[in-house]
Amino acid sequence: MPDQKLVDYHDYVISEGRFIGRFEEMYKACENPWPESADDLELNPISSYAATLLARHGFKRIFSFGMGKGTHLAWLGGKVPGLSLAGCDISPTAISEATVRHPEINASVADAANFIESDIEFDVLLFREVIWYILTDWQQLCTTLKQKYAGRYVLVELTFYDDQRYGVEYFDGPDEFILRFPFTILEVLRHHVTPQQREGMVLILARI
Repeated sequence: MPDQKLVDYHDYVISEGRFIGRFEEMYKACENPWPESADDLELNPISSYAATLLARHGFKRIFSFGMGKGTHLAWLGGKVPGLSLAGCDISPTAISEATVRHPEINASVADAANFIESDIEFDVLLFREVIWYILTDWQQLCTTLKQKYAGRYVLVELTFYDDQRYGVEYFDGPDEFILRFPFTILEVLRHHVTPQQREGMVLILARI
C-alpha cells in the first residue's frame, strides 16, 4: 500500500533533487497527480504549438511514451481530426483509467525496456514531460530509434527550472538540451517564465 503520509505527487517522482520513480503508487494515491485540464492545455503555448505542428505536417499516427491517464493525448486528438492515438505508461493504474476515460486511445503498459524491444507503429513519437524520468535509458532509447525508425519524427515537450538540481549532469538547462539533442531538429519553441531564460518549457520537433 502507498505510504499515506505522502500527499504531494512530487514525493513519488522527484524530491529534493533525487529521483524516486514510484509512479504506480503515485497514481493509486493521487487522483490527479498532474493538475492539468483541457483548458490549461489550450492556454499553454507549447502544447498549442505541438497541435499546430501535428496538423501542419499531416501526421496520421502519434504514439505518446509516458502518456499517464491520457489527458494530453486525447486533447491532441480533439485538436487534430483524424489523428490515430496510441501510447504507453509504466503504471497499470494510469493505463486502466485512460482506457475507461479515453477509449479512442490504444493504450498499453510499458517502460523504456519494453518499448525498445517492441515494434511500434507511429509517424511521430511524443515524449511529453517524461525525459527526466528515463535519463538512464535515454541514450539506448535514442540508439534504438535511429536503428528501427529512421525517417520518422520525434516531438518533445520538457520543462526546466532555474533552481533545478536533478538531471543537470545530463542536460544543464534548455540550451544544453537543445545542443545535445540526438536527432535532426526541425523546429524549436522556448517559453520562458523567468528572466534567466532557463525556467519554462521547450518544444522540439525532430526527424529521427
